[in-house]
Amino acid sequence: MRRVIGFLILAAILVGIAFGLGTLPGEMSATVGTYSFAASLPIVALAVIILFALLYVLIRLVAAIFGAPGRFGRGRHQRQLRQGERAVTRAFAALAAADPKAAKREADRARRLLPQSPMALLISAETARLSGKTEEAEASYRRLAEQSDSAFLGLRGLLRQALDAGDWTLAADLARRAELAHPGAPWLRAERAKLALRTGAWAEALALSGPEAPRAVMATAAADAASDAAQALRLARDAFAADPSLAPAALAYASRLRARGEERKADGVIEKAWTRGPHPDLATFYMARDSDVMARLKAADRLAKCNPEHGESHLILARAALAARLTGQARQEAQAAIAAGLDQRRVWVLRADIEEADAAAGGGEGATFAAHEALRRSQTAQPDPRWRCAACTAEQVEWHPSCPVCGTVGQVAWTNAMAPATRAGGPVITLLPGEAI
Repeated sequence: MRRVIGFLILAAILVGIAFGLGTLPGEMSATVGTYSFAASLPIVALAVIILFALLYVLIRLVAAIFGAPGRFGRGRHQRQLRQGERAVTRAFAALAAADPKAAKREADRARRLLPQSPMALLISAETARLSGKTEEAEASYRRLAEQSDSAFLGLRGLLRQALDAGDWTLAADLARRAELAHPGAPWLRAERAKLALRTGAWAEALALSGPEAPRAVMATAAADAASDAAQALRLARDAFAADPSLAPAALAYASRLRARGEERKADGVIEKAWTRGPHPDLATFYMARDSDVMARLKAADRLAKCNPEHGESHLILARAALAARLTGQARQEAQAAIAAGLDQRRVWVLRADIEEADAAAGGGEGATFAAHEALRRSQTAQPDPRWRCAACTAEQVEWHPSCPVCGTVGQVAWTNAMAPATRAGGPVITLLPGEAI
């Protein structure tokens, strides 16, 4: 209805203009050489209008002739674009159907039709990967990574290939580049944390991990790996603050304090750790600076007072007393250690050493018999504690931040085979040698 009304209005305007021109008075004439022309003003106006109309048609015709190749090229490009998009769609469908041959055929067609399209490159790379052509897939992923708008897609593909190949160092570098290309992806940050653990980049793993991770373990490992003394001290302090019961963390912090000449602070760290979780290495470190046996006995007594009821406190006193040839006190402390729950081989072997020392000092056959009896009891006593993984129960000679056998992070604890090995502080992070992140 609007078009009809508009047409009627336009027709009325044109009729009015024509009527106005037809009623214009006047005449126009022109003389060219021997020729003379004369016409009324309405006729001249009509001729001018017709001339402009013919000129307009001529210009459009010329433009159409010269623009025909461009229009043909644009039309061809649009057809290629539509065909390429259909090829990409069919290739994705073939990938979803696990049909590598059809996917390869459609991907090649998409590459021919859309040589610079990120989607065509991506589908070509995915098809090559599905077909086992890793080099071809890598080439396509690299081309994607070179384009700013598709860099993340290319880097993610290269990252997946590096993970499949077990090249953790390359994978860690690609993960860093991918996060720069697309910041804020939670899954990528988690992968970076796992890759940092795999490559032993403990400081980076600590920075990338959340509060639920075994941060004391990771900070201790980072401190041991740090080349800068100030950074190592800071990491060791953070590790001890996160878990004062972790003996390696306490030792890492105390050893760096002692290296700086801060003996009193170092002793305070060991004493605090002893109240939380006594460990033989803590006592060894605490008494290491004293060479005199009586001074070592006094140091053992100071440390034992931090946790007087614990069996380890009685045990270090027994060892220090034996070194000072105080066999009576040593026997008493060893028996107290057993009564406190340390019915273990090492304690009975120590009892045997005490009785042998007593026998050598003139204790007679009774002391010799007591030594033999202590050795016999050691055969049936509980096994000595060891560093043992709570995940796979594998025993280790020394502490490790991650189990060398099963790869579990933060689960190596000081315990014996009779008790379950447990470590507090977050979920288990397992990095098996062939695990895909």
